Amino acid sequence: MEPPAFPFLSACVAVDLEVDPGTARLFAFAALRGDAAITHRTGPWAALDPALDRLEAFCDGASHLVGHNILRHDLPHLIANRARLAALGNAPIDTLWLNPLAFPRNPYHHLVKHYQDGRLQAGHVNDPTEDARLSLQVLTDQISALTQLGQDSPDALVAYHHLTTRLDQSAGFDALFTSLRGPAPDQPAAHAAIRRMLTGHACLHRLDQTLGRLSDPRNGWPMAYALAWISVAGGQSVMPPWVRHQFPQASRIVRHLRDTNCGDPACDWCARVNDPKAALDRWFGFAAYRPEPVDDQGRPLQERIVAEAMAGRSILGILPTGTGKSVCYQIPALSRFDTTGALTVVISPLVALMADQVQGLARAGIASAVTVNGLLSLPERHDALEKVRMGDASTPTTAMSAASSRKPRATSCPRSCA
Repeated sequence: MEPPAFPFLSACVAVDLEVDPGTARLFAFAALRGDAAITHRTGPWAALDPALDRLEAFCDGASHLVGHNILRHDLPHLIANRARLAALGNAPIDTLWLNPLAFPRNPYHHLVKHYQDGRLQAGHVNDPTEDARLSLQVLTDQISALTQLGQDSPDALVAYHHLTTRLDQSAGFDALFTSLRGPAPDQPAAHAAIRRMLTGHACLHRLDQTLGRLSDPRNGWPMAYALAWISVAGGQSVMPPWVRHQFPQASRIVRHLRDTNCGDPACDWCARVNDPKAALDRWFGFAAYRPEPVDDQGRPLQERIVAEAMAGRSILGILPTGTGKSVCYQIPALSRFDTTGALTVVISPLVALMADQVQGLARAGIASAVTVNGLLSLPERHDALEKVRMGDASTPTTAMSAASSRKPRATSCPRSCA
């Protein structure tokens, strides 16, 4: 047997359980350790207890159970079927939780099950042995990626080590990061690393507030996911829906750090990114908004609408034809995509207008807008939706019933809504 690519893997056992979602009955499992494997599938004459005895013996001496979603799925079901196996979960490693840190670009959660390629959807049957093998391969890839990250951005590894090892069941993550960079950093060292990572990429006034909230260990993983997303913000960067669901604080931290103006004129980040005039100049090269029409205080309506939208307020903007309504949703859409990865959906009945706006943005060097309507070919439609799914689109424009309003309207939502 060849030695593992990383010595750390020799202490790991990958497990995968198949559970009936209706009855929560464990009917199959597999465990993999090096080149050795054991499997079990319950049948009419197959008892579960002897199989769990074999699993317990197979894991003897291992330090870490590894699995994809092991913390929320496999481990609880394993313990429910045999309580004394809880000791096996003292230092688990969940490859699902590590994925957004190791692969922040497009970190989708599913295992790529090539053994199912070419089968009809109805014929997709999970193979616990192959899934355990895939989990171990994913961990190998993650260790490789995190090793490279430690060379390219040592501060990121310091921050992740501190942030991911403060909850219960974190001994496995601590052991992994310790193998990569040494003992866990203390809080001052971790906070200093986070500050260096975010300088020039977030509002440092808001960062001071965020660091104060890290005294709550429950904010550790959300902060780690926020840092990972920010490190690749601007395209091909999607915070996975499962992260938004299980760790909703992660997206709130991103918004707080990057999309909330602190109000300090001396703040370089907010002056550059969260100011409507600076956004107009950045995206379209204009120094000022149209002077007419104005609101009741004499402020240009274009600027007022953009400012309210960038501040996250609900607004209704009504302007005459030819006064630049498109800018009122294009600038907030582009800015929010850049700062938080949010998706803005513009709904319009006018297919020609949709295509013209997307082409106009492309001429301005903005390639993150797409259109979806019934006149697209299937490949064109697939390409547009794929850009939305992969985080490359900030503003999809879609057709609506011709009986609806004749003017486009926009709404902003998290990427997971797409």
